[in-house]
Amino acid sequence: MVGQIRGVVTFEPNPSKPWRQSRYYISDSKRGYLAETIVTLEGPGLEGIKREPKTWIMNQENFQFVPELLALEEGDSVKFTNSDAALHNVMTFKGPSPFNVNLTQGNEYVQCFKEGNGLDQPIRLSCVYHGSMRAWIYVFPHPFFVVTGKDGKFDLKDVPIGIYRLRVSHPAGGMSWEKSVSVTGRQPLDIKVSLSMETKSR
Repeated sequence: MVGQIRGVVTFEPNPSKPWRQSRYYISDSKRGYLAETIVTLEGPGLEGIKREPKTWIMNQENFQFVPELLALEEGDSVKFTNSDAALHNVMTFKGPSPFNVNLTQGNEYVQCFKEGNGLDQPIRLSCVYHGSMRAWIYVFPHPFFVVTGKDGKFDLKDVPIGIYRLRVSHPAGGMSWEKSVSVTGRQPLDIKVSLSMETKSR
């Protein structure tokens, strides 16, 4: 028997601590739907559940990583590409397998991420030639994670019955949130998460 956790993540402005980058992640200022937020579960029994490995694509375009945030399961790979005429670089000293690769226009590099530590140790990427370029990769030991889109919604399906820690993080805003949840399987568990620049509950 399995259950479902679904909901929406919104951003609550804090007048005393404005977030200058909020316009890049909030498409509806009235509702505050927050994109590029990671939602995941932690708890016993999840790590034994696996799916087929996937290959994701992260491009370098207009001097940005696109997307700038990826969430993977252990064993997934990322194909890094470069659409710009400029020479770019993909570098990280984080994670179990650091790498440092130059990419000219049209070339690609594939990196397999065999293990990771979820929300606690993101793999931060940069380009040595362009200091403003940044990206994050989160690697999880199970498939129960999702990155919110422009509507801020998340949907974790086929979750085994049990009690878990639901964790939420927005790396670009440095915001995090978590809560104990019980999945019974009788009906979907609906949760609303509101983040602000002061949100750092643990």
